[in-house]
Amino acid sequence: MRLLLTSVRYKLIALMLISIVIPTSASIVVTYFYTKESVKERSIMENTRLLSEGKSNISNFLGAVNNASLILYSNKKLDGILSNGVADPADQSYVYTALQLVSKATNNIYQVYLYLNNGQDSFLMNKDNFLRGQAKAPPAELNIAPYAAKSIPTHWSNDYGLQQFPQTNPGLVFSIYRPLFRVPTSEQIGLLGIDVQVDALRKLCAQLYDAAHEDMYILDGDGTVIYASDESEIGKKQEQSWVRHMLGDDATSGSMEKDVSGYDGIILFDKIKLSYLDWTVVKRIPGDYLFGHARTLTMINTVIAVLSLSVATAAVLYVSIRFTHPIKQLIRSMSKIQSGQLEEPIEIVRNDEFGILAKKFRTMMETINDLIFREYKLKLANKTTQLKMLQAQVNPHFINNALQSIGASALDNDAPDVYELVSSLGRMMHYSMNTKDTIVPLSQELAYVDHYLLLQRQRFEEKLKIEYALDEAAGPVPIPKMIIQPLVENYFKHGFHKSHQTGVLKIGTALLDGKLQVVVVDNGTGISEDRLATLNGKLSGTPSEPSDSGERIGLMNVMFRLRLYYGEEASLQLEPNEPHGLKITMIVPTTHQEVTVL
Repeated sequence: MRLLLTSVRYKLIALMLISIVIPTSASIVVTYFYTKESVKERSIMENTRLLSEGKSNISNFLGAVNNASLILYSNKKLDGILSNGVADPADQSYVYTALQLVSKATNNIYQVYLYLNNGQDSFLMNKDNFLRGQAKAPPAELNIAPYAAKSIPTHWSNDYGLQQFPQTNPGLVFSIYRPLFRVPTSEQIGLLGIDVQVDALRKLCAQLYDAAHEDMYILDGDGTVIYASDESEIGKKQEQSWVRHMLGDDATSGSMEKDVSGYDGIILFDKIKLSYLDWTVVKRIPGDYLFGHARTLTMINTVIAVLSLSVATAAVLYVSIRFTHPIKQLIRSMSKIQSGQLEEPIEIVRNDEFGILAKKFRTMMETINDLIFREYKLKLANKTTQLKMLQAQVNPHFINNALQSIGASALDNDAPDVYELVSSLGRMMHYSMNTKDTIVPLSQELAYVDHYLLLQRQRFEEKLKIEYALDEAAGPVPIPKMIIQPLVENYFKHGFHKSHQTGVLKIGTALLDGKLQVVVVDNGTGISEDRLATLNGKLSGTPSEPSDSGERIGLMNVMFRLRLYYGEEASLQLEPNEPHGLKITMIVPTTHQEVTVL
C-alpha cells in the first residue's frame, strides 16, 4: 500500500488501465462539441465581417443614389424653372439635362420622375426616353419632412400616370422620393422620384452568400422583403418569429441561433440605418450545411479511436512501466505554455517527485503571470492615456448652434460677408464635431483647410495670398482627419510676419509612384539651419507619444499620427524656401480603403 502511494511506477500501472477507456470516450464527445462550437464561432466571425463589408457596399451605393437626388439643387437656373414652371422649350431642355444627369449618376437607375407643383407638370426619364405630361399630384401619405427623403420598398415599375409613355418592360425596383423646396423656405415646389433596379442589390449581395446552400435577405423596417435570394419572396412581408425578434433588437448587428430564432441554423444580420431608410441585411446558414463537416470528422475520429484503443491499451502498460506518461504530461503543459498559453493548468497532484516538480513549476508560472499581468496593465493604461489625449475635444454643439443663429442674423441685417465667415467657421465646427470618421478623403480635408484660410484672409486682408496646385486624381485618396490643417497653421503661428510684404501660402498635392504628396510652402520668416536640422531629426524618428511642449508641437503631433496610421511608410520633411520661408512636404502611401464623398 505504501508503494502504491509513493511510487510513480505502481500508480501508473494500477490507474492507467482503469482510466484509459473513460478519457478516450470523453475526448471524442468533447472533441465533437468543441469542433461544432469552433465551426459556429468561426462562421459567425467570418460572416459578420462579410455582412459588414456588404453593408458598406450597399450603403455606398445608396449614398450615390441619394447624392443623385440632390443634383437639382445645384443649378440656380434650374431652381427658377422648378419654382416658376416650364415656360418654353429652353426650360424643358434644362429639365431634360438635369434628369439625364440624375439617371446617369450611378448604375442601375431604372427611371427618374419629376413632378412640379406649378402647372402640375410631370417629367419621366427612362434610359434615353424623355416624356412630359400632366399627372396627379403625389400621394399625401408619403409624408416626407422638408429637405428629407424617403425610400419605398420593392415594387413593379410604373409610368406614374403618363399614359403615352413608350412601351418598356416593367421591372422590380425600389424607389427613393425627395420633395423639392424653394431654398431656403419650407415651401414645396415639386417631387423627385428615383426608381432603382433590384438587380443592383442582387449584384452587391452575390458575393455575400453561397447560393446553393444559404439564404440572403434585405428587409425593410416592417419586415417587407426588399431583396431575397429566393426572388419569389421579394415584395412580401415576412411574419416569422426570427424576423420580429431581429427587427425588435436594438443592436445594429448580431446573430441568432435556433433557441432564439426557431430556425435550424444560424441567422446573422446587420442593419443599415440612414435618414431615408431602415434596412436589415440578413444571412441564413442551415445547420446541416454548417455542421456537416464537424459530424463527418467526429465519425472518422470515432472509428479511428476504436481501432486505436486496443493498441493503446497494450502500449500504456509498457509506457507506464517506463515512467514516460507523467513526463509527457508535463512536457505537453510546458509546450502549451511555450506557445503562449500562459494560463495552462498543470494538473499533477502527487506526493512523489513528479508532484514536487509540478508544484514548483506551477508556482513559478503563477509568479511569471503575475509580473506579466502587472506590466500589461501598466502599458495598457499608458496607451489609453495617449489615445484619450489624441481624441479629447470640447463638445462644440452649443457653439455650432450659436454660429448658425449669428449667420441667420447676419443675412437678416444684409451682411453677407459676416455670414460667409460665420458659415465657414460653422463648417469647420461641423467637420471637427464628426468623430465617427477618422479617415476622410483628401478633398474633404482640403475643404476644411479652405474654410480655415477664409478666416485668415479676412484677418490679414490684402497681406495674405493663397495659391493652390491640386491634383484632381488625388482628391479621393483617404488620409487621417485633421492632418493637413496643422501644417498650414504652422505658418501663422511661426512664419507669418507683419511686415509690408504680402504673405504667400501655397498648397499643392500630387500622386507620385503610388504615394500621395502634400506640399505647403510659405514666404515667411523660415527656420535657422541648425533648428531645421534638429526638427528634421526628430521628425525622421519614431515618436512614442504625442508632443505637448516645445516649439512646432503641431508638426510633431502630425508625425506621431502618421506613424500610428502608416508606420515607417509616412514621412514629413522640412526645407527652406528660397529666398526665405519654409517648405513642408508630407508623403503617405495611398490605400485601398473606400471613402464615400458626400
